[in-house]
Amino acid sequence: MKIGVAVLIIALTSLSVLAQAPTLRIVTETPGLPSELFYGNVKVKPVRLRPGTNTPITINDVDFFVQEQYLDFLGRFPDSLGFAGWMQTLGNCPNGGYGEFDNPNCDRVHVSAGFYQSDEFLGRGFWAYKFYAVAFNRRPLYAEFIPDMVRVGGAQSPASEQTSKAAYTTDFALRPEFVAFSNANPTNSGYVNALEANAEVTLPNKVQLIADLDNGKPRTQVLREIIETQAVSSKFFNRGFVSMQYFGYLRRDPDKDGYKGWVDALDADPTNYRHMIFGFIYSTEYLNRF
Repeated sequence: MKIGVAVLIIALTSLSVLAQAPTLRIVTETPGLPSELFYGNVKVKPVRLRPGTNTPITINDVDFFVQEQYLDFLGRFPDSLGFAGWMQTLGNCPNGGYGEFDNPNCDRVHVSAGFYQSDEFLGRGFWAYKFYAVAFNRRPLYAEFIPDMVRVGGAQSPASEQTSKAAYTTDFALRPEFVAFSNANPTNSGYVNALEANAEVTLPNKVQLIADLDNGKPRTQVLREIIETQAVSSKFFNRGFVSMQYFGYLRRDPDKDGYKGWVDALDADPTNYRHMIFGFIYSTEYLNRF
């Protein structure tokens, strides 16, 4: 379900103090999804009105909040069935779904966590994240991750998703950083050992992976097989979780101290993810996006 934006009111008068009138810029990060408007370098916030009314739409509204979870974490507009389900859940939560621990099975934190923990996100966004972790021993940058989500996310059938993933895997081999990594590990055994070290796990099938490479299997295909193991998913889950909070809610790269603090907190107590999500969705930075 798309929430219509009936009226866009641009408050440019407050910017009249500038010596020279800047130009208006429309910034589109993901084709087919909402764009942002800038007046020079100043982001212009739209006033969203419900069609046929003068009632503003805000992030406090259940329908707009749910839609943003789809846009930010799945890279698509809601499907009608899923949207109706989340609307029924959050719309019936006590106290409008607000609070951190008052109603942990029925609040905004619970709903938002559901998107990151969904099979769709773990099988697409987190899937792409792991390529960077294992091949490059680093997390992706926000500017890298958004195009990746365009490639493997969005509205797709299971068949088209597999096609997108196969193309992504093939194209990953052409990236200069991967070429450099591959050239730095010219032997197949050295390549698999380097991936194993980056993955921070023990590969029980390492001998078979090396043999597969010796028999002509593409190096990126072996990389994909490694990142799709449960051991690697478990190893990077918390780091990916924290990274996606910054990417999804704040639309930027993590700051060093904040990222480390949240990862350390989750490593110490993985069940305490609610506190992290609460901190993001009620942060001034997140609320000021809208």
